[in-house]
Amino acid sequence: MMKRYLPLAIVTVVFFIAAGAGTSLFLWKERAQKTKTASIKVPPVGSELKPGAEPAHIRGSPNARVKIEEFGDFQCPSCAALSPALNQAEQKYHGKLCVIFRHFPLANHTHALAAARTAEAAGLQGRFWEMHDFLYGSQLVWTRAADPRELVNQFAKSTGLDVERLKIDIESEQVKARIAADQQRAASLGVNRTPAIFINGERLPDSSLNQKALQEAIERAVNQKTH
Repeated sequence: MMKRYLPLAIVTVVFFIAAGAGTSLFLWKERAQKTKTASIKVPPVGSELKPGAEPAHIRGSPNARVKIEEFGDFQCPSCAALSPALNQAEQKYHGKLCVIFRHFPLANHTHALAAARTAEAAGLQGRFWEMHDFLYGSQLVWTRAADPRELVNQFAKSTGLDVERLKIDIESEQVKARIAADQQRAASLGVNRTPAIFINGERLPDSSLNQKALQEAIERAVNQKTH
């Protein structure tokens, strides 16, 4: 329980730290330029379906009959808005569904690729979901901070991450390859924007990409599989 609420506590602390940091664009070395290569052209229908990064980041039981696959961007406001609903659904239907997260950082979001790499680097130390929750939960803070690296480092320390290793892993080929694999899967499914959510392989329409509609869609899927 403490782990689930820890990101919220950190966000509160971070807000006050970042309040005076101004709203200037943050620079993560050369990553801003690299982000321009983040989007991938959608291939023609019938292209081979790509598997994405393996092992995937999964919340819940991998053997659950209801599988939710999300393609997200940590700088996307709509993704951040849906994140609590997905977390709540996994808790409510624990054992009956699993949530799979895939990276799809958009080229027009300057800091999305850097954030994705940070989450993947945390994942190499077993803290992907903690960083995932932090990045979405504090999105309005770190996207406005003069230097978000300080905020990320503070959070990393609070969760027991090795910060020096995190910095190295962010630039590692392993991290880059995992993100690229998720992007390739997204492209093979025709994903070209975020959020994109699939329930048991069926993509939700744009009209369902709000908390209420998403919760209803998940409930229907769980009930259909139960009966």
